Amino acid sequence: MLGGAVVGGVSGYVAWAIASSSIPMANTAAIAGASLTNSVGTNIYTGGQTPITMSFGVASYDFTNVEFGYLGKKGNSALENIGYGFGALANLSDMVSLLRGGGQNIDINSKHVPDKDGDIWGHSSATYESIKNGKTKVNTLVSVGPDTGVETTDAFGNKLGISQIYKNSIKGADVDWHTYFGEKGTWTVRLNNISTTAMSKYASGITRWDLLLNSCVGHTTRALWSAGVPTIYALHPHMLNLQLLIRQLGIYSSPYLYQIP
Repeated sequence: MLGGAVVGGVSGYVAWAIASSSIPMANTAAIAGASLTNSVGTNIYTGGQTPITMSFGVASYDFTNVEFGYLGKKGNSALENIGYGFGALANLSDMVSLLRGGGQNIDINSKHVPDKDGDIWGHSSATYESIKNGKTKVNTLVSVGPDTGVETTDAFGNKLGISQIYKNSIKGADVDWHTYFGEKGTWTVRLNNISTTAMSKYASGITRWDLLLNSCVGHTTRALWSAGVPTIYALHPHMLNLQLLIRQLGIYSSPYLYQIP
């Protein structure tokens, strides 16, 4: 039990250190480093009763039995396929970051507390931090705010036409909304080695009209898809962040999932 705790702690630290280092293919390298550390440590404290393996995300190699494992391999258990599936998600975002550039550790922010801006439904944004002259700067990737108070009648109480309501719906729309990063009541999930180039390119194409039938969380979701981070469309920012938290936990626990006997 003590050996397992020590090895688990060390391999977890290895995964965190590599993933947050911003090196190319950081997520995949973190999985590889953690899986090798864990399997070698386990092999030692069990007296060689467990195999030495290394995971590459969607696949792995067993050095002891000279055998490859991979997603969908015949005979895989459900846990093995789940582990390889999460590994595949890490490989996907790493490949997009490698090919498109701009790999950074980013933050997805979910704000749910009503505030003076009238944002009663919550707000979703994507940011990343940079350091210049010893000072940390928060940069916005995606943060858009559709107008929350659309006027449907004129000053005399007469109902407006469809075209005028459409125009009113985007008068207060903002493609550079406040991100709420670091504020009280904001839930932030950090993702490692994500292509800020891909996300910035998506965000640069957002206009006021794009906020007519879509929300802040919708645009954050689409920007993440463009960077190789697939998610299910969520109506509330917290639902998006919950998916991303599960993704992160799954990626870095993936080697342990298929090593469970």
